[in-house]
Amino acid sequence: MKNKSKEIFFALAITVISSLLLLVSFTYPTESSQFPRFLCSLMLLFSVLILIKAARSKTVATENNNSEESSGNVISKLKVPAIVFSLTISYIAGIIYIGYFVSSIIFLIGTMSIFGKQKFLTKTIATAGFLIVVYALFVSFLGLRLPQGLLF
Repeated sequence: MKNKSKEIFFALAITVISSLLLLVSFTYPTESSQFPRFLCSLMLLFSVLILIKAARSKTVATENNNSEESSGNVISKLKVPAIVFSLTISYIAGIIYIGYFVSSIIFLIGTMSIFGKQKFLTKTIATAGFLIVVYALFVSFLGLRLPQGLLF
């Protein structure tokens, strides 16, 4: 029951925040208000979906407190966040030295290889799709320059 109430609280908080941000975005000038409205609308939509899912879900069984306190369990719980943190730091350093697109390819395919069991073709298609959307949205549509390194 405790996990369900946390999820409902989180969904409600994000719904309220995104609603307020959406209202504030209507005070922006028309030229610069489209993108914030779009993002706030998406955030509102997804938070409402999370809220509906949390409200419909069955009560989650509480975990045993004794098993959480064992040191082996704590180390195993910290292993994945430590890997993600290390990969993210490497990715940020890679953006600086080899550029956004090359480091993103390495990061995305590497992360999917470590945490997923997809085929290489699936990883490549997902990475290419993501980078195409980023390029189209940020470089073409918004006219922003992405960080360039030694390679690109």
